Amino acid sequence: MSGPTASLKTTQTLNHLKDAYRREAQANMRYLFSARLADAARRPDVANVLRAAADEEKGHALGFLDLLVEFGSETPELVCEQLEDNLKSSIEAELHEFTALYGRYAEVAAQEGFPDIARWFLELAKTGRTHALWLQQCLDGLEKS
Repeated sequence: MSGPTASLKTTQTLNHLKDAYRREAQANMRYLFSARLADAARRPDVANVLRAAADEEKGHALGFLDLLVEFGSETPELVCEQLEDNLKSSIEAELHEFTALYGRYAEVAAQEGFPDIARWFLELAKTGRTHALWLQQCLDGLEKS
């Protein structure tokens, strides 16, 4: 790529890159989920195609993240150029899920009569805490070396 010639900061292109990244990442997960359904239906041929498509979608999503970094986008919620900054941003996101987001989502699900969904959100909140601890250990290890 040719490198930045202008700032992405307030452009529609920045919004398009962020939207495209999210869409590609979601497509990756949707295809992996569908591949599990194909496996359950004993259709390995379909499952293989879905996994191949998922892998390509992952590559597309990573490509959009590369462009965001290359063109100097200030989008730490998506990606940072330095490993340490990515770890810090990821820790922050996991802690937000653990401390604020999923607990609130669980409350709403329970109030609306979906106790199984509420339990799932609470379980994910616990996982978010675990992920934050793992990532913090990685960050601590990097800072010591």
